[in-house]
Amino acid sequence: MEKGKEIGKRLKAPDLIVFTFIMMVIAMILTWIIPAGQYTRYFNEELNRTLVDPNSYQAVAQTPVSIMAMLEAIPGGFVKNISVIAYVMGWGGAFGILIHTKLIEDGIKVALQGKKKASFLIVVVISFLFSAGGAFVGIQQSFWSFTPVVALLTVAMGYDVVVAFVAVAVANNIGYMCGPLNMWNVGVAQQISELPLFSGLGMRLFIWVLFMAMLLVYTWLYCRKISKDPTKSIVYDLRDTSEALAQEAAPVTKLTSRRKIALVCLIAEFVGLVILIAFFKMTSSGKIAAYLIGTGIIVAVVNGDDYNEISAGFVEGIQLVLVPCIVVGMAGGILSILEDGNTLDSILHWAVTALSGTSNAFALMMIYLFQFLFNFLVPSGTAQAATTMPVIAPLADLVGVSRQAAVVAFQFGDGYSNMIWPTACLAPLAFTNIPFKRWVKWFLPFTAVFIVVSCLILVYVGSVY
Repeated sequence: MEKGKEIGKRLKAPDLIVFTFIMMVIAMILTWIIPAGQYTRYFNEELNRTLVDPNSYQAVAQTPVSIMAMLEAIPGGFVKNISVIAYVMGWGGAFGILIHTKLIEDGIKVALQGKKKASFLIVVVISFLFSAGGAFVGIQQSFWSFTPVVALLTVAMGYDVVVAFVAVAVANNIGYMCGPLNMWNVGVAQQISELPLFSGLGMRLFIWVLFMAMLLVYTWLYCRKISKDPTKSIVYDLRDTSEALAQEAAPVTKLTSRRKIALVCLIAEFVGLVILIAFFKMTSSGKIAAYLIGTGIIVAVVNGDDYNEISAGFVEGIQLVLVPCIVVGMAGGILSILEDGNTLDSILHWAVTALSGTSNAFALMMIYLFQFLFNFLVPSGTAQAATTMPVIAPLADLVGVSRQAAVVAFQFGDGYSNMIWPTACLAPLAFTNIPFKRWVKWFLPFTAVFIVVSCLILVYVGSVY
């Protein structure tokens, strides 16, 4: 038995930082194996970005990277991506102030109380509530604990915990994926791709509403079926365990008048951010971070937090994004290794050659597929953007695909697969005791529809942008 435990420990999957370090080692090895080559790069003032001359590729002398140089690439990667890291930490600190007030958490709990006799419309409202948290605030994991709470409502309404899981985790994931104002995936990917921050806002809002409508229709069909025959529930035999889990999470929360005013200020903060970005073109990462920090402090003061609590919230927020920031820095090291070894352009040239003669739509599908599969290994939007977009962005230029469309392909591949890859969805499923196999089987029809619709959207976005 002890031997089995030891084997289990040895086979334990590496965490994100370890995996990124392994990728750095692989990148170093590739510089010794792949023939070196270079493209000529130039800065296009009209587009305000660095471009690659597609006809300039040529073989150059091999410059393999040593182990010491690979290790030096770790701090060097932090320097390379310091602007992205700084903005992510700024946003993390700003949201930390808000999270520390517990306004979002308590506001949701109060909104959920006393709604057990409502219709499916409540499921719609709850779904959009949690989805908006992912779409505009970038909150994801901290929402999972609300699933048992919502399960109290869905079970009382004659549904089951699956409906609660969809309303919280899946809806939140769709919002996070579409990310109209999500710094952690869209924001990082656009900055690395040298695109205006949160450009394409209208497009992403439309995609978000469309996917949410699709999800809710699919959920409504399931709700109607189990309302007529409860035995059709995929967790019917587990209902006692699931309902007991939900009862343990019953909320007992009240908001004072002062906290209600603070909650209104919080909502006004994000409405104001949407207006500033959509109508006043405030797309500077620094200005948005400054706005969030400033308004976050105002909300906290109205909530009754003192300066020490505000400071603690800021620090807690930075701690929450510390691992993604470390991975972003190490991802910069991976890029440095491939550049120093003149290997990055060889990989780009190989990819361009493989995609030459194909349509833009096919190239986008390949980016989509790559991100979809890569997310199995790196189920983190920030880490995946930092790791893959430095390669995807110039590749998009070389194959004639817009960088905006490439970012959308990244979003689809990174975001949706979180609901079917076990490396990503086992954790949220644990909150409702839904077996993974049953979940995947139930969700596969929607997955097929989603893939078809998302591919059609990619084709359209690729032709417009």
